[in-house]
Amino acid sequence: MKSVQFIHNENGDVEYAVMPIAHYRALTSGGSDVEDPHPLLTKDKTAIKLPYGGPGTCLIIEDLVQYLKDHGINHLAINQRAQVLTAYPKEQEMTLDPIIRREFLAPDSSYRNTMQATVEVVDALVSTGRFRRTKKRYDFFNRAVNALELVG
Repeated sequence: MKSVQFIHNENGDVEYAVMPIAHYRALTSGGSDVEDPHPLLTKDKTAIKLPYGGPGTCLIIEDLVQYLKDHGINHLAINQRAQVLTAYPKEQEMTLDPIIRREFLAPDSSYRNTMQATVEVVDALVSTGRFRRTKKRYDFFNRAVNALELVG
């Protein structure tokens, strides 16, 4: 499904949802023409399959959201890199790709040095409605970079 985008008011509360017209028509007509959920979402829509995380490895969406909230993170750089986990500079350890590798893969996983925040995984996160894409400037990058922002 194409992502639903949320528009927030000045208080940060979701005020509007923007979605493909076919999705809207299906919702308002009671039809079942709504597009299928993202292919990496599990059937119960609680997790995202990590295609490069090893067999059966999933990222539990609520666990990621809670981790970010526990660390006071409302938005974070995606920072997808094809490099070993230990090569991330210290100031970039709290960006999406290293967080997934470090916190959501088993400590002994042979996939901890494999990029996890692929375009498909980011698309799946956005498709949940819990995240939206944005561009942000962070002190540890020279320019604005692709980032995710928590919704709600």
